[in-house]
Amino acid sequence: MKSLILAAASAATLLAAVPAAAQTAAPAGGDNSWYVRGDAGATFSGRIDGTNGPRSDNGWTIDAGVGKSFGNGWRAEGQILYLDNSGKSGFGDQKVVGGFANGYYDFLPDSQWRPFLGAGVGIAQVKVDDSGTSPHGDKTTFAYQLHAGISHPFNDQLTGEVAYHYLGAPGVKFDTGAKRVDGDFGASLVTVGLRYKFGG
Repeated sequence: MKSLILAAASAATLLAAVPAAAQTAAPAGGDNSWYVRGDAGATFSGRIDGTNGPRSDNGWTIDAGVGKSFGNGWRAEGQILYLDNSGKSGFGDQKVVGGFANGYYDFLPDSQWRPFLGAGVGIAQVKVDDSGTSPHGDKTTFAYQLHAGISHPFNDQLTGEVAYHYLGAPGVKFDTGAKRVDGDFGASLVTVGLRYKFGG
């Protein structure tokens, strides 16, 4: 919990510091532009709940996306994501690579601080490295995400955001015999990122 609070506080501080030299942003209402974005952050509570489910310590994550705003608060995008958690209690490191289709709704689109909610579905490979004696292997399966955050425009094209994400991947199965893993993967992510709008 302490790490989560520190990560959120650091992200918020970074987001607040950038606009000091930025131009005033135009209102977002009616925006129909394409954008690219990138995020980096920390992961917490990564685990596979189920038979022989590995646990992990905190880790890190990066992602990138390409999307489009529709001018009515809604956005849609394609995203790729990578997550790396350190193993815990003798288990190997957990790694996730995924691709997602996400949808978002931006509240208060004409304000300087814009809360948003979102959700996404896709496919992810969940992998647990070999630590010597613990269960290990990988599984590619359906995955989903839930998003909540707040964004702040620095100018007409550049927007910063801080967000919480929950990443889930049910039906993770690998290894055999007494070491067989069968469960649902889940992790919490806190990220800070930038979104660049084309045009405008």
